Amino acid sequence: MAPRVIPAPGVLPDYKRDAREAFECMKAGGVIIIPTDLGYGLMSASNEGIERSFNAKERKQGHTLGVIGTFRAFKELNVLPPEKVEMIRVVTQDMDQTLNTVAPMVKNHPRLAHLTPENLARITKGDTLGMNIGESPFLRELGHLNDEDGQLMVGSSANITGTGQKLRVEDIEPSVYAAADLVVDYGLQRYHRYQRSGTILDVENMRVLRIGAGYEILRERIKKWWGYDLIEDPVNKTDKVGLSYSIKTEHAEKF
Repeated sequence: MAPRVIPAPGVLPDYKRDAREAFECMKAGGVIIIPTDLGYGLMSASNEGIERSFNAKERKQGHTLGVIGTFRAFKELNVLPPEKVEMIRVVTQDMDQTLNTVAPMVKNHPRLAHLTPENLARITKGDTLGMNIGESPFLRELGHLNDEDGQLMVGSSANITGTGQKLRVEDIEPSVYAAADLVVDYGLQRYHRYQRSGTILDVENMRVLRIGAGYEILRERIKKWWGYDLIEDPVNKTDKVGLSYSIKTEHAEKF
């Protein structure tokens, strides 16, 4: 049975309405495909849903998933010095930048209690937890609903492992698409030009585990305000930033 797709044809996106539907689907044990700016994600909250997502991605044991949520969830689930917590708040909330983090976790936190040992192992390594803090209006709203309910959203990119981010719903493999109960289709995602997934930052040790979309901006901000000199992006260098030019169209002369 094909998943239900929202918004329906002819209906405009409404992030609060769409986030509520996605939340309710997960609350009922379902699997959802949602937009994340970096590409589409395959998410769930129940153990059965997490298992279904993991298998649809054709992941092997030992491969990880992540918690996807708000800065509030990050603060609740991780143990870090106040200055590190504030750094993540400023980067994600004030600067509107999505970020994947690895940080020491609060052991036996109530939001982790329902996970099977297999699923807990998929989002943790040792005493650390992997998490994505998404800052689009849709993800903030969905994360807020999860926070108020105490629900934990777990997932990864909506693709077969190793095939790269899917930046439009139409590009998602049929087997991954079919694993979902609900698809939120917001068209082409914002950071498609990077052709990268998200940056992963080991917050405790300030080490970059993966260079992702928008990393060069994150690197400059962290150095400017907190003094950490993270590794340089080998492709998107910022030592010389060129001038910005617009492209006029044939209609420009009318204005």
